[in-house]
Amino acid sequence: MLATFSDADGVRRGTQVLEGPGPAGPFVPLTAGPVTPEGQRCLDGTLFFDDDHTPWLVYCHEWTDLGDGAVCAMRLDDDLAAAGEPVELFRASSAPWATPVPGAEVDGGLAYVTDGPWLHRHPSGRLLMLWSSFADGAYAMGVATSASGSVLGPWTQSDETLIADDAGHGMVFEGPNGLLVTSHRPNTTPLERAVFRRLVTTTDSLAVAGD
Repeated sequence: MLATFSDADGVRRGTQVLEGPGPAGPFVPLTAGPVTPEGQRCLDGTLFFDDDHTPWLVYCHEWTDLGDGAVCAMRLDDDLAAAGEPVELFRASSAPWATPVPGAEVDGGLAYVTDGPWLHRHPSGRLLMLWSSFADGAYAMGVATSASGSVLGPWTQSDETLIADDAGHGMVFEGPNGLLVTSHRPNTTPLERAVFRRLVTTTDSLAVAGD
């Protein structure tokens, strides 16, 4: 299990790897502290294995540090500890659909959030990444594409959102009748609930099914 923790003062935040005997736990730390870089506010780490079975951690470096939040990748070793330097994949503002966080500023400038990266291999070999930000004041989710098929990209952003009804932080899984994406909605604590939508595979990406 990959989980994000903050310290008691809310100064540090990072993703740590835990292990347990099954989904019900109990879980204990596998890594000695966060895998994400020390001294950075990071969250939403996702484990991804490339075609060579090399593990990567794909995570968000928060807008509270950067102003313009980033999605980063870091190679892991077989014990899921850091095995390389982080690589910044893209910033939130690179997506045409992303708009600033409502009412937030960092050092007097506009703030853009990155949340919840999730990777999905398209049948064409392209690597897709679902990730969340804000679009016109509401929580939303878009798709980035690595045409090379590599986690290192380069990544291009969809022009439009995949989901834009105050829902985001999506994960894709295979259901009994095809692909589903789960997200939380609305983006208001403590009202969040899991929402499930059917997905269809398009020529080069994903789309929410019409029914």
